[in-house]
Amino acid sequence: MQIRKRKGSLNFYSLLIQQMEVIRDAVEALCQYCAEPTQEKGDFVKTKEKEADAVRRELVEDINRTFITPIDREDLFRLSSSVDDLADYAWTTVKELRIYEIEPDEHLQQMAGTLLEMANGLLVCMENLEKNQAKVYEEATRVKKLENTLNVQFHRSIAELFSSDDLKKILKYREIYSHMNHASDKGDASADILLDIIVKL
Repeated sequence: MQIRKRKGSLNFYSLLIQQMEVIRDAVEALCQYCAEPTQEKGDFVKTKEKEADAVRRELVEDINRTFITPIDREDLFRLSSSVDDLADYAWTTVKELRIYEIEPDEHLQQMAGTLLEMANGLLVCMENLEKNQAKVYEEATRVKKLENTLNVQFHRSIAELFSSDDLKKILKYREIYSHMNHASDKGDASADILLDIIVKL
């Protein structure tokens, strides 16, 4: 991915959109891997995670060298860091599936699908942050509800997992499921930060 070159004053709203687009793509790539766990699809998740890191570094550098930002500097940093974790967890999930030599199951596919809905909602928030705070409130609230949905899916998957007598399977899949749960926590935290931001705008 080519990071867009900026001319003149920085538009932090555009930078947040750019970052969230790549993160959404990373989560979408995870969903595709869960449906068809090929080497190529797994590697693509890693590629998108690295792109997300690159965009975040660029954004942080811009925050550090800009005297005045349209959003509180600390909020900008917190938001950028929080959403970046979604891409990190996407790649960690693929990486550990490979390490443990296990396949994505239907529970993981379901949770990854919910996480993608959250990522899409956060992208809508970024796209409307500058001029439509009512839409941001609507989508951020929806993202928080999706976190509850994923939490239910997580506990259901754990309950089914522990009905098995295969200890190795339990330990491996519990770790993988936990990545999805932690990622949803980060999505929820990102929604909270966005709600804080629109109060200040």
